[in-house]
Amino acid sequence: MSYTLRRIETIEEYKACERLQQRAWGFADGIDVVPQTQLVTAQKWGGLVLGAFAEDGELHGFCYAFVGRSPEREVVLCSHMLAVDDRARNAGLGARLKWAQRDYALEQGFRMVVWTFDPLESVNACLNFGKLGGLSDGYRINLYGETTSRLHAGIATDRLAVKWLVGSPRVARRAAGGRGGVAEVLRDGGIEAPWALQAAGAEPGEPRLDLDAERLLCEIPASIQGLKTRDRAAAIAWREATRAVFTGYFARGYFARECVHQRPVGATADGRTVYLFERGDLESCAETE
Repeated sequence: MSYTLRRIETIEEYKACERLQQRAWGFADGIDVVPQTQLVTAQKWGGLVLGAFAEDGELHGFCYAFVGRSPEREVVLCSHMLAVDDRARNAGLGARLKWAQRDYALEQGFRMVVWTFDPLESVNACLNFGKLGGLSDGYRINLYGETTSRLHAGIATDRLAVKWLVGSPRVARRAAGGRGGVAEVLRDGGIEAPWALQAAGAEPGEPRLDLDAERLLCEIPASIQGLKTRDRAAAIAWREATRAVFTGYFARGYFARECVHQRPVGATADGRTVYLFERGDLESCAETE
């Protein structure tokens, strides 16, 4: 199916964004939906509400961003919501919306787009780092508290804060269809670095918080949503273990550089999802890749 990406324009289209949020995120209560009044205001005053329309004119995806300010007082574009209809899943529509958002950010003179996401959501993590070229050195514990979303149920809403340096060589390479060399080596299992966290069956092993290497590895579950259904206690254990790793190493000057699904080794082996932490300056990484 082909899609047309353009700015949301009419009240009915804004209302369609409300309905799409409720379906895609499984909100049981409309109180958690970004309302059309907020979307209209953001669009009018420098933000962006971008829709993806199917051939029949129906809205199958949208993303919403507003203008904000970083702790360093830099004006940034804050990407707050992205929703894709089930009928358009696995079609790359989320990535298309993000690249269109980057085009807007560059046109408007923004150097950085920021957003948060659940670091245990492996598909989103690999999109944000591997495909889009984001980086992170910020972790927020239970950022949203409890919501009515079925996707959030059962464990704290911890979030990783992504910095997307939209004009950097790192992001430009991803935009042109390339992948970072470090990400490719990591995908093939070629990064020699100690493990801050590895799986021990369905649960995480004991986090190692005293490592001092230039690079570190951290495993996450392949599907945190599936794990919540099968073993809620294991999902909670992963939240607590990864929280300790992210907060501990970020405080010591590391940042998250990549997240990839590693290729299986051997005919019967399963791949795993791995973060790469690196010590140093996040922005220098973006400029030198």
